[in-house]
Amino acid sequence: MSSSFLASYIVIWLLVVFQGLLVLALLRQLAELRRLVESGSLQDENRLPVGSLAPEFAGSDVRSGERVSIQSLGGRGGVILFLSAECSVCKDLADSLQQPAINELPPIIAFCQGGEQTCARIAKRMGSEVRLIFEGAAETAERYHAFGLPTAIVVDGERKIRGHGHPQEVEDIRRLLSRSLDADSADAGRVEQSQPAVLGSRVSR
Repeated sequence: MSSSFLASYIVIWLLVVFQGLLVLALLRQLAELRRLVESGSLQDENRLPVGSLAPEFAGSDVRSGERVSIQSLGGRGGVILFLSAECSVCKDLADSLQQPAINELPPIIAFCQGGEQTCARIAKRMGSEVRLIFEGAAETAERYHAFGLPTAIVVDGERKIRGHGHPQEVEDIRRLLSRSLDADSADAGRVEQSQPAVLGSRVSR
């Protein structure tokens, strides 16, 4: 074996190892980016801020024909979900929105962008508890600044936005609800803790 062949052989293997390390680094960055997107932690300057009032909407449930509005979320609040009939991730998410997986979750109202027939097929993938609206879906998504699909927005009982996320399955929605509601409870706790100090200062005067 000549020295030139040995040198070229070593160089080739060094290049292979170097490229392998680059691929691993890229995969790690993609995994982190995916985690941020799914959790809603990725900063999006265009999204509606947490604490802002959720825009009104109204439409008819594709399956029942029942009139649905933001008031349909009730006193608990719930999740507003934006889907596309052409999105494979949206279809997988719809498949996961079945009983018993959605037991104990607050109401979910979904908007489907796309053709009416394909949206009707999306509706069949979901549990009957999830109401799906076709009419005005694109306009409502624009009002909610839901430009990446699927998008889930958590709304509380006062119609205020408490969280954003891009779920791929029902468990992602469950985690989003937990984070949003925990943050809301923490804020309320801080307000309650601050009240005695304010009252005390007034008394001391």
